[in-house]
Amino acid sequence: YPRAASLRDDLPRHMSAFLTPSGQGAVLLAEDSARTVRLLSLEAQYYRSLIQEPWGAHHLQGHLGQFWSGAGCRDVSAVIPYSAVLAHASTLSEQVRQVADSPEARILIWTRDTQTGTVSRHEVAVRLPRSFVLADRTALADEGLIERLRAMRERALPSETGGILIGFYDLPLGLLVLVDALPAPKDSREDETEFVRGTDGMLDAVRSAGARTAGIVQYVGEWHSHPPGAGSRPSGRDLVQLKQLSEQMRNDGLPAIQVIVGERDFSVGYMSELR
Repeated sequence: YPRAASLRDDLPRHMSAFLTPSGQGAVLLAEDSARTVRLLSLEAQYYRSLIQEPWGAHHLQGHLGQFWSGAGCRDVSAVIPYSAVLAHASTLSEQVRQVADSPEARILIWTRDTQTGTVSRHEVAVRLPRSFVLADRTALADEGLIERLRAMRERALPSETGGILIGFYDLPLGLLVLVDALPAPKDSREDETEFVRGTDGMLDAVRSAGARTAGIVQYVGEWHSHPPGAGSRPSGRDLVQLKQLSEQMRNDGLPAIQVIVGERDFSVGYMSELR
């Protein structure tokens, strides 16, 4: 529902509050009063914080690692201590009222240490969303991810660089949501006219992102930069790569995406039909 509601303009401001599977953490995602940043983008930015921040390593521990859609009384369930429910429910009820009085979008996380009773609070800076309308679906990103891509390009100049994109799909809604971009592996080849991505550590990095996000975030495509003075228009080689990616991902029934970071612009490539 939070994702579907994010696509509707006729709804009021939304918030999403939930406990983590272990009962040790709680999360509050709140749209701004103008709904400039909606729950779908807040969800993606929350996942990126889990991947990048030290506290994210065990935040969603205890998840079942599978998606269940039955939602019935005999569906798979987990036991959360009643004391944890009460502790987080008190915090969330207070915070929902306070956040509702403010117009800003918020991403708030609490983690409770059951041994000492202490509660750690984390707040993630909210960034504006970006959407890219493709042939038969929409790709979503945010300014934080785009700035991260530009920073990796700047550090590699005058050479080209690149890496992989991780995110999640919502196929019924026709969405491909970009969460994070990983830097070039150590065995990559970078120079002023070409980038060839290596593989060293990539599989472990993707698995780690999946583990930290309860299996939601996964590989969705590739990104690379263009050299100084060049825009983000794909070259012939780029189009060949996109076609190969699309053919490989199609075996799993999933779309593939290619992001190119130019000197001043940013493009998202996608191939809906292969001939």
